[in-house]
Amino acid sequence: MTHVKQTIWKPNMRLSGFVLLIAFANLALFQKPLLAFVFSVSSFPDATGWLQLASVQIVQLCLFMGVLFLVSALSLRVMKLLVVLLFIVNGAALYFMLSYSIEIDRSMIANVLNTDTGEASGLWHWSILPYLAGFGALPALFVWRADLRAPKRSLRLFAGVASFGLLIAWLFATSTTWLWFDQHASRMGSKVLPWSYVINTARYYNKRYLDEREPILSPPATFAEERPDKKQVVVLVIGEAARAENFGLYGYGRETNTFTKETSLFALPLGQSCATNTIGSTACILTHEGSKASSHTLAEPLPSYLTRQGIETIYRSNNSGPPPVKTTVQERAGEISLECTEEDCPKGDAALNWRLAERIEQSKAQRIFVTLHQTGSHGPAYFSKYPQDFARFTPECKTVQVAKCTHEELVNAYDNSILYTDYLLADLIKQLESLDAETVLIYVSDHGQSLGEGGYYLHGLPNSVAPKEQRDVPFLVWMSDSFASSRGLTAASVLPPQSFPHDFPFHSVMGAFGMTSDIYKPEFDIFHLTP
Repeated sequence: MTHVKQTIWKPNMRLSGFVLLIAFANLALFQKPLLAFVFSVSSFPDATGWLQLASVQIVQLCLFMGVLFLVSALSLRVMKLLVVLLFIVNGAALYFMLSYSIEIDRSMIANVLNTDTGEASGLWHWSILPYLAGFGALPALFVWRADLRAPKRSLRLFAGVASFGLLIAWLFATSTTWLWFDQHASRMGSKVLPWSYVINTARYYNKRYLDEREPILSPPATFAEERPDKKQVVVLVIGEAARAENFGLYGYGRETNTFTKETSLFALPLGQSCATNTIGSTACILTHEGSKASSHTLAEPLPSYLTRQGIETIYRSNNSGPPPVKTTVQERAGEISLECTEEDCPKGDAALNWRLAERIEQSKAQRIFVTLHQTGSHGPAYFSKYPQDFARFTPECKTVQVAKCTHEELVNAYDNSILYTDYLLADLIKQLESLDAETVLIYVSDHGQSLGEGGYYLHGLPNSVAPKEQRDVPFLVWMSDSFASSRGLTAASVLPPQSFPHDFPFHSVMGAFGMTSDIYKPEFDIFHLTP
């Protein structure tokens, strides 16, 4: 009896068997919310769905095993303590996920960490005890009591590296699932225990650190006119994943710029983005450093700089990735849509345009700078980026599993998203033309997009290997007649021989407002006339 009791409460196990058991136990105990979501968005029970389901399991197994083996190389006691803590927190997290249908993303972590004791106490109920005991305490007791037979540290370290190697090999062998993962990553990531709260806690503190950093303030600027006689308005539209190759303005064989065709919108020579991701590119676009800016630059972003110089700034976004900015007004597309009381309220990128001219007209400021950050042509769900009325190119790819679509269907859906962006630009031009003001519109995409060329999809490859489809971006400009005439400009006079699309915006906006300072670079100001 004594021997049996000792075996149950102080099991003797090999480290490899223990790690495998813990990894499988994590799947068995804490996957209900994740599996419910996976089954709702996968192709199950088709073969593709089975592969998606298998990938979700194998990725979790390899990741958990790799982490445990690596920590065990440091200390077996530390590894066991880590598992104990994770299982107890997992039990509590599972209770809240099932009881309140919450998702543990970065915003939820922010809510948890910023909730006072009074608010938190209202969420606790005795019904959490079975979760803490059955899913947390009992497995934790087993883990802590386990007597482990472990090989030498070098072998434990090798096992950890091998687990991650297996994970990478599996991911590349099942690359057809990448786009499906990309489409649903945020939702799945908020349901994977323990990584949902581990990773999103790290993301929360990283964002808070970045938001709280004091930027390096740019030197004060001087204006050519202390107070302009006529209102000056500059609108900067930051596009998403729009590659120049698919713009009619750059010679594309399709009419993807139909709506702006009758306007004076023109394209600058083809240029390359400074990065293939939104964070890196917006850092370049919005700081005076341009293409030399790092993704976490401390340089003061353009909207903040202009705000300090007394310019009214409006920042509307349907995207993520920009550095923290201090502006007069900041609005998300969803918030704008909620303000609408009309019968057919705009959604998505269209919300960024909603009553913009009216907002500008009502302002008493003489200088106004507007930033509109679109979701644009972000993939792989291109079909969701435009209303069905804009499905001019058919048949469309209407799934994120692009392997199920022909190349023609994928390109059609992407081109429709570009066409819709063109419609929104035409709408902006129409609104700006209605103003009694000197107005300028600048459009630049953050990066390009791969549509299967060379086997690549989406974006994000390092610059050293990124294909031109991910880096060649459009840079488009429109000037009102009053703006052009007051400065003696024409479309031909502002066309540089070479385009630097992520170096131009900051200094061109300064030039449009007649600003100069120690950071101003006239060679990157397209409105600057060389004597």
